Amino acid sequence: MGKKSKKNVKSSTKSSSSNNNNPPPQNSLPRTQAPAAPGRKAIIRGLVSRKDLNGLEVTIQNALDNGRIAVEVVFGRDTIAERREVVAIKRENLETRWNCIGGIEAGSDMKHWGMTEEECPICMDVVMNIGLNKNAAYLECCGKSICEKCFVQTQFTKQKDVCPLCRADISDGSETAAIKRIRARAERGDANAMYNLGGYYDTGRPSIPKDQAMARVWFQRAAEKGESRGAYNLACSYRDGEGGVVDKAQAAKYFRMAGEKGHIQGVTCYGLALMSGEGIKRDIVEGKKWL
Repeated sequence: MGKKSKKNVKSSTKSSSSNNNNPPPQNSLPRTQAPAAPGRKAIIRGLVSRKDLNGLEVTIQNALDNGRIAVEVVFGRDTIAERREVVAIKRENLETRWNCIGGIEAGSDMKHWGMTEEECPICMDVVMNIGLNKNAAYLECCGKSICEKCFVQTQFTKQKDVCPLCRADISDGSETAAIKRIRARAERGDANAMYNLGGYYDTGRPSIPKDQAMARVWFQRAAEKGESRGAYNLACSYRDGEGGVVDKAQAAKYFRMAGEKGHIQGVTCYGLALMSGEGIKRDIVEGKKWL
């Protein structure tokens, strides 16, 4: 199979605040789009000269001196023809997502990516797409989410620098602070935070060095807690020798673990391992059942 799927770490970035303690009229609220922060996912919209890029999900790299945003586009993802291109896009042609640094691909299956639909715990009026973050703000301090509308409204209160759920200090909205909060949860045993931290180490960020050996450690811990994405990425690590030795038997073991928990690519990779006998006794009949 192709390369690892990466649902890397999500981060919350607050919108601009106001001195007024009450939410202003809706038409004076700040943009619902998230800031164009490095590492954040975005969708390209409305290009004329490069219509082939419209609708594609890209990763923001950095802001350029001419006011445009450098973004990375991946063509043919997870295939032998995969290639990457960095292009400069005007800000108005980027649809950014709230609190999604290194997020997931648009239109992906929710179960495969570990996403769920949940009711906003504050207003209890909005069903949020947790993981995709189209209408939800993720709070790294506690790993919970609230709907985008409630998040924006909290920015016009005296409590704008405090998590509305766990009351933690979230005044620092930088990526460094976000990773620190995620690390704290991972060290307390939060499986999702372990997986996300592993994702940071796997790819590297401006505030955290790339270290695939450490990524393997955190994916292992996440897998042991039952995190299907952690198990899948750990299997890929063993299969490809990223961060340590190649171990096909361990790869097959964790592909099966991921597949049994509903991870689509885990199911496929384990089926292929059975068909080829890679890391496990060859069993074509059983392999076909998985595929």
